Amino acid sequence: MTNFTLDVLDLFLGIPESLIYAFDRGEFYRILQGMQTDKILTCSNISRIISNFKKSGYIETTKDNLGESIRFTNKAKLAIIDRLAERTESDAKNRFVSFDIPEPLKSNRDGFRRTIKRMGFRQIQKSLWVCNRNIGNLVELAAVEYKVENYVVYIASNNSNIDDHIKDVLKND
Repeated sequence: MTNFTLDVLDLFLGIPESLIYAFDRGEFYRILQGMQTDKILTCSNISRIISNFKKSGYIETTKDNLGESIRFTNKAKLAIIDRLAERTESDAKNRFVSFDIPEPLKSNRDGFRRTIKRMGFRQIQKSLWVCNRNIGNLVELAAVEYKVENYVVYIASNNSNIDDHIKDVLKND
């Protein structure tokens, strides 16, 4: 995936979901044309971008009597999940993720594990991961995208009996 693709996804995913849910195709064009980029964005370039996003599964388009709408998929959000997680400030709470995903879903489990690592989670026990950022919505998004949501637990805690160990693990980042 190119940096330009990530920049476009990043731009749109920074907009509140209530506003991004269904863009009018013309509005999508206008926003892309207003991007600060070293590429010249003509209508044909933008059509190619939309087509590539659609083929890659980053957007879904729907047509109705009002025109065509564009909606970003969870796959698009996962594509820049590390950027979204980086923007979330650390706070006093620790967030724990624990999962027990069955062997038939091994590839889903591996993808989910890679994703939570990119989010900043660190393993503190065999099936327990910790992070000090409020990114539960991203964990949920990843679990749904990898179809493992029934096997994942997310917990936020102010303190635990392993706080010193957690500080050491997170400090070594």
